[in-house]
Amino acid sequence: MSAEEASFDTWIKYYRQDENSVNSQVDYYDKGSIIGLLLDLEIRKLSKGTKSLDDVMRHLYNEFSKKGRNYSPGDFQKVSELMAGASLEDFFAKYVRGREELDYSASLAAAGLRLDTTGATTAYLGADLVQEGDRLLVSRVYAGSPAYEQGLNTGDQIVGLDNRRVTKEFFDARIAEKKPGELANLTIFRFDDLSSLPIKLGGSIAAPYRIVAVENPSGEQRQTYQSWLGVALTK
Repeated sequence: MSAEEASFDTWIKYYRQDENSVNSQVDYYDKGSIIGLLLDLEIRKLSKGTKSLDDVMRHLYNEFSKKGRNYSPGDFQKVSELMAGASLEDFFAKYVRGREELDYSASLAAAGLRLDTTGATTAYLGADLVQEGDRLLVSRVYAGSPAYEQGLNTGDQIVGLDNRRVTKEFFDARIAEKKPGELANLTIFRFDDLSSLPIKLGGSIAAPYRIVAVENPSGEQRQTYQSWLGVALTK
C-alpha cells in the first residue's frame, strides 16, 4: 500500500483492525515521516544545499495558509520541485503514490550516509503466535512469508513441532535453533481437524538497521550533512 493510499484509507477502515491489517495497511505516520526525511535530502541534493523541506513548508504556509487557500497533493509536489530546481516526479511516483520499497541509501548518500543491514541471517517463519492457556494459536501471518506461502492460517492451533508438543516458549526456542532452508514440521488443529504442515523456513537478518557514513565522503556530502544536522560528518 502506498503512503497516499494509507492516508486515504485511514478515514474508512484504519481504526477497524483485523488479523490481516498488517498485510493490507501501512502506518502512514511512520512511513510519512520517513518519506519526509528522504524528500528533504533529495531537495538538498538537487538544490546543492540551498533549499530544504523547510523551504517547502514555509512557501506553502505563505502562499496557501496565510491566504486562506487549501493545497492539493499536486501543489505540494510542485512546490517541492520549485525548491529542488528539478523534477521529483520519479520520487513521488515511486514512494508517495506508488508502492516501491524506499531506497534509503540513494537519498542518504546526499549527506554521505548509507543504510547498513549487515548481520547474521536466522530462520524465519513469518507468523505471530500467542499462548492462550494451554493452546498455542497463530494470531497473524505475514504476506509473502514462508508461513503465508506454505499454508499456515490465522487461528490455527499449533500442537506440535517436529513431533514434540509445544508451548510458545518451546516453539520459539526450537525455531531459533534451525537454519534458513530447514523444515519445521508442524502439527496443527484447524476447524477441529488434525493435520501435518511442513514449512520450509526462510531467512531474516537478525540485526537492527543502522545509518552509517559512507567511505570517503566528498566535500559536497560533508557540506550537506553539516547544513542538515548542524554538526560535521566525522568520517
